[in-house]
Amino acid sequence: MPTATPRTTWGGSLHSSWRILPEPAGHLTALLDSDGLREDEVLQTLPYDKSRVAEPREVPDRKRYRDARQVYQLAGLLYETDDGRVHLTALGHATRRWLLLINEKNARVLGRHAAFALAAAQLCNPTGGGSKYAIGMKVFPFSFIWRAMLALDDRISSDELNRALFRVHNEGDLTKAITRIRLARDSGNLDDMGAETETGPKKNDRIIPWMATASFGWTLIYSKSADPIGVHYTVPASTRSILQEAARVRHRHRDFDSVVEYVEHLAAAAALPKDLR
Repeated sequence: MPTATPRTTWGGSLHSSWRILPEPAGHLTALLDSDGLREDEVLQTLPYDKSRVAEPREVPDRKRYRDARQVYQLAGLLYETDDGRVHLTALGHATRRWLLLINEKNARVLGRHAAFALAAAQLCNPTGGGSKYAIGMKVFPFSFIWRAMLALDDRISSDELNRALFRVHNEGDLTKAITRIRLARDSGNLDDMGAETETGPKKNDRIIPWMATASFGWTLIYSKSADPIGVHYTVPASTRSILQEAARVRHRHRDFDSVVEYVEHLAAAAALPKDLR
């Protein structure tokens, strides 16, 4: 069979959005309650509205679980063990404990640890979506998103992500992308950033999951709903110092032998205090 062409733009590997604030998304709670369960057992717990499905089935399609698993792996929360069971990392367990307590005022406590985990995330990694990128892409996507936002008046739009950020392959490209975004803001011409990487009526569905994860479920960044004109994702004053600190970390891009090694690497980067309970 022919080998798929390696991806050279970011979009396409994340298919599921999620949130912690203002209240946890249903599949987040389900996955964080699934430590030790197999895929078929997790499917029984996922939210599922048969009335919204053209061809209803007893449980959601397996893709629902796998799409959710992909984003939570990339956030350092969980992975599957060799026997097919869900395993929560230390960050996953901490996040589960916080779900009943978290609000906008205290979110930065967990968010600071989450930001350091996300700063270590690589576009090229052993997960299903991460393994499809071209080898030469040395990208830390969430750190790059934060650095772009911090350099661009603490905001970024879907068009700026889709036309500029999602084309970035390395540190040098990030600097050029920020310059192109500034030029387009001054000129008012989106084409100054380049062509879209994601097109079609569902292109936003490929952009939102990146920002949902970069924000750690909207605990670190405001969604566009908080923008008066509904265009930009914005960095709130309460978490700006956290993103600045995490974005300053420069991780060495490396190869990982397994999903387990990679996700545990992210969870370790969170530097959570030891649970002494």
